[in-house]
Formats: sequence, C-alpha cells, structure tokens
Amino acid sequence: MPERTEPKRPKITKELTIGEVSERSGVCHSPRSTPLSNAQTILWSVLTVRALMGEMVGAPMDAQDVSARIGEAVRGERLGGHRATYPAVLVSTTGLRVGGVVAAVAAVLALIGLATGVIVLVVLGAIFAVVLGYRIVRLALLNRQKEGQQLHFFEHGLVCVGVGGRITVRRWDSTTVFQNTVRHYRNGAYTGTTYSYRLIGPAGDTLGLAGGFERPAEWGQAIQQAVTDAQLPGAAATIQAGGTLTFGDISINRETVGASGKSVPWSQIQEIRVKDGLVSLRVQGRWLSLTTTMVRSIPNFFVFYALAERLRLSAAGPY
Repeated sequence: MPERTEPKRPKITKELTIGEVSERSGVCHSPRSTPLSNAQTILWSVLTVRALMGEMVGAPMDAQDVSARIGEAVRGERLGGHRATYPAVLVSTTGLRVGGVVAAVAAVLALIGLATGVIVLVVLGAIFAVVLGYRIVRLALLNRQKEGQQLHFFEHGLVCVGVGGRITVRRWDSTTVFQNTVRHYRNGAYTGTTYSYRLIGPAGDTLGLAGGFERPAEWGQAIQQAVTDAQLPGAAATIQAGGTLTFGDISINRETVGASGKSVPWSQIQEIRVKDGLVSLRVQGRWLSLTTTMVRSIPNFFVFYALAERLRLSAAGPY
C-alpha cells in the first residue's frame, strides 16, 4: 500500500499589531518569532509607559465625591463662608510634549546608529532618550498625582484636598503653625523664595504645606493672619488675667518676656525684631538675642509677635 502523506499545512505568520495590549498591564504580546520594527518598538514603549503610569498613579479622583466630602467637612467643622481656592502647581503639558518629542527623536537616532553601526550615535541617543524619558515620565506621574489637589480657605479654617482626594481640615482657632520662609540669593542677586508650613491639629497630626500650591506667598500670609486673628484675643485675655503663655522656649506675662532662664521687663524693650532667623530685642540701645531657637521652630510665631508688640507698647506708655 502506498504511504499516505499528510498535506503540508501552510505556515501562518501572525504579525504584531499595536492593538494587542493586555487589559491589565498594557504590554503587547506577540510570538517570539515575530520581529518588531523600529517604529513598532517605539510605539510599544510609549504604550507600555502610558499603561504603567496608569497603574502606578491610579484613576483620577472623583470631583463630585471630593466636592461632597468638602461640603461635609465645612459643615461639620463650622468653617463658615468660602474665601479662596489655590490649586496645585502642575508642570506645563506643553513642556512635557516637547520633551517627549525630543526623547523620541533621541531614541530613533539610537536605533539608526544601531542599524548603521555608528556606536557614538547609539550611546548618545540612548543616554538622551533614557535620561529625558525618565524625567518626563516622573513629571507626568507627579502631574497625575497632583491633579485635583487644592487648598480651600474659609472664614474659620481651611480644607486641604491631598493625594487621592484625602481631606484634611484645620480650624484657625485650634491650629499650631510652624512657618519657614526663606529668601534665596545667588551672587548677591535674589533668585526666589521658598515657603514651608506645618499645621498641627489638636490631636497632634501634621499637615505639611511646602509651596506646592499656586501663589504660596498669598496663602502663606493668609494662614498667618487668620491664625493670629483667631487666637490673639484669647491669648491677650489670658495675659490680662495674670496668666503666662509659652511659645516654644519663650514665655511671656504682663511684666516680662523670657527664655532659657533669662527675662527682660517689657518697659526696657525698645524694639523686637527678627535678625538672622532669631528673635532679637533692643534693650537700652543694645541688641540681645532672646533665644537661640530659630523662628521656624517657634509655634505660632506671629501670635507671639503680635502679643509681644502689644505688651511692649503698653509698657512704654503714651508718647
């Protein structure tokens, strides 16, 4: 009997399509035997980065849900009327796009160098593509994370919308503020100011604000003024009743201000000033440092300063 031979089945070659993306990771799947072209490699990389960005950052916060929770917080803490809103500072999307184009061009040059054997082109293109691409992805992730973050100022406090829509509330009358404002200079020329605030709640929990919101000079001053307005009357009443208040290692009463075992009567103080980050007093024509504690480490410094000026002027009497 003649041998039966199975007809040869034609080989089926499946080309990679960009649409073959897994739902979870966004990574393209293809047979190992199918080579990727340079263009497909670049597109695959872009899709992978975008998918990974989505997984790392997660879905954007629900604006309606956040708005509802802000309303609940405002009513629950009796914050009063709305005063201002400061959104988070985001990196320009135009800059990200330009950087993405430059990184893509660098990647293409590296591939061209690899195909033509020009090692210098491979090395330089790869370095630019990797370094710039990493920075772009990092900034894009940061933008996505900060999207929707805001500071909302109200009559009696603030609401901070943080990462993932987390809500933090502070009332002006019960918040302890540590502030650190630094003016920067290079070769004698002013280059900018950085702002950092720590708002401590009654339970001891900390809300850190480090200038990541628009117009930090404006909202920083607003915090200082609001806390001072809310807490100064009570502080003054305590002093007038014969009590003593402490601000870190500084203590004040109706007669004196002191720190580290030293005290000076208000009647002898001619001026109070911050010099080199320290509280200084001008006493009988000479400047004395009240404490070695920096202003940034003095809780509610502006409440202390306003109260100290009131007591100093009162002790000096009418001009």
